[in-house]
Amino acid sequence: MPFSRTEAPGELRKLEQLCNSARLLYTEDALITSTSASAWLRANGVDVGDLNRKEHELLLKLRETIRDHLDGQERTAELNKLAKVLLAPPRWSEHGEPVLPPRKTGPFDAYLGECLALVFIGGLTGELDRLKVCRNPDCRWVFYDRSPGQSSVWCSMDLCGARQETRYRSRHAR
Repeated sequence: MPFSRTEAPGELRKLEQLCNSARLLYTEDALITSTSASAWLRANGVDVGDLNRKEHELLLKLRETIRDHLDGQERTAELNKLAKVLLAPPRWSEHGEPVLPPRKTGPFDAYLGECLALVFIGGLTGELDRLKVCRNPDCRWVFYDRSPGQSSVWCSMDLCGARQETRYRSRHAR
């Protein structure tokens, strides 16, 4: 997409990339099949073989639950179910830092667990508040809001913002 926004910083980039594996505005989804999802994961540094149907469904469920949560939709039950499956109890690392480790250690399960842990930890620190979902319902692109007041609502003012503004003006010009 022709956005002028830079990627999210640090680990939040992983969530942004997962959510944006679907370019809804262009009806493209890199995770549409288990084969394409496996290829996308490998291209993003997750050393996986071919995903089975259950793994594929879990990946899609995680992505859409995270996107909905970022969009302010109530997804507590789904997040808790995913946490039961993907996350181990919190603990401290050998360096004394708190961690929320994945339940399983294989590359696929570890990736999903890390993504969900980022949502949890980002929610605690407030960092997650800067990851936003474009207000255009046809787009829903996830972006990192760098504005001082955290008031951005469009992935791109040139693309989605302008379209919505045009629609608004045409409705209210009558």
